[in-house]
Amino acid sequence: MKKKCVWFLMVLLFAVGELTLIGCSKDNEEEDNLGASRPIPNMLSDLSLPGAFINWTLWESHSLFGYTMKIEFDYKECTYTLQRSGTVETIAKYTYSFKYPTITLTSINEDKEVITGTIVSYAFKADDITFKNSKNETVWMQMTRKK
Repeated sequence: MKKKCVWFLMVLLFAVGELTLIGCSKDNEEEDNLGASRPIPNMLSDLSLPGAFINWTLWESHSLFGYTMKIEFDYKECTYTLQRSGTVETIAKYTYSFKYPTITLTSINEDKEVITGTIVSYAFKADDITFKNSKNETVWMQMTRKK
């Protein structure tokens, strides 16, 4: 009878040990959920690096009043677009020069209006840009880099 009791206790101890080890597995789903709460680093190219280019980037902002502002840079020019309720209302083209953190936009129109943008880079979110005219007045909403 003693041998059966000892055998039973050994099996029971082994089973409890296995259950404990299963609960401590590194493949536990709870660990993945905790890791998901960490900040996601800014995955866009770093514009502050020497020789960085702003071409092929897209900057965007959305208003609570239903309009969207976008500015997209290509190799030599950029296009400013104001969209309201899905329709394109304003499109303006500018030439630009870029030296981080400043970008200078010059209107292609006869008025040659100059707008200066200032970029702020972050480690854990996309870059922001604000624009001011020659009188140092804010001309557009702050835009966030999308690509």
